[in-house]
Amino acid sequence: MRKPTGFFAVILSLLCRAWTQDSVIYLSFNAGSEVKLNCSSASWRKLMYIIWNVDLVGQKQCKVGSSSQIAGGGLDTCGDGKSLRNASEACYYLHIPDFSERDVGLYKCEMAFVGGTRTCNISVSITVPPRISSWLESRDDNSTVAVCKAEGGKPAANVTWRHAGNSSSVETQWRSGGLFSVESRLKLPEGTKNAENVTCVIKHPFWRAERMLVPKHGKGFPYTTVFILIVFAVLMVLAALFFIYQKQIMLRRCPLADCSPTVSEPTEDVEEVEPYASYVQRVNSIYNS
Repeated sequence: MRKPTGFFAVILSLLCRAWTQDSVIYLSFNAGSEVKLNCSSASWRKLMYIIWNVDLVGQKQCKVGSSSQIAGGGLDTCGDGKSLRNASEACYYLHIPDFSERDVGLYKCEMAFVGGTRTCNISVSITVPPRISSWLESRDDNSTVAVCKAEGGKPAANVTWRHAGNSSSVETQWRSGGLFSVESRLKLPEGTKNAENVTCVIKHPFWRAERMLVPKHGKGFPYTTVFILIVFAVLMVLAALFFIYQKQIMLRRCPLADCSPTVSEPTEDVEEVEPYASYVQRVNSIYNS
């Protein structure tokens, strides 16, 4: 194939350069992993500067970079552990330790070297593994439903069933706090009480291999009822312990004080004393008679 020359070569070069600068690379990393962002895998001689403009979700923009025009050579306005490191003398990468939700955002790299410049945009997202569980629920009509749940993951997990019957499943998805949850319900054939031949298969980018669960009975009991029973039992135990504790305190105080019932001393009968004036008047009346 003949290479473009002249005017067409200039136009093709400009188009390629515009595409390189404006295009966005989408990457996703596991929570807690060590991330290395590289604008170019090539080593550039006589690198003048490299600056990462970090635009995090819900946070202010900051910069991490290195330039010969900056005192000390280093630039860091993020202050959250991100750093510029070099794999070789002229090959630098942005290091993010312990990747988490606070590191999600758009990373724009600008680098200049003798002979040209290069820019790249990298959109970084996080991969969070879901919490998985599976159980069987018994219905009032004697039917059985197999339930499989993958909650709190990012992105949403893929939940499927492996079973011998022709039953269809109903899937529900919801989002909370930026994380996704998926619940799939499979109605088993009539008369089925166990699920030996039913398996829930969960796939997620965080895992290298799929996860499989066999649903079992035991989780269909209402959570509210279980919670009320637990609280009631704890309160009864605390009340019993408090009663025993009070009894022990009363028994310990008895040897130190007179715990026998108090007996009041007998009171002597005291005759009423007649006033002197009445007594004299009564005696005189006797004599006068």
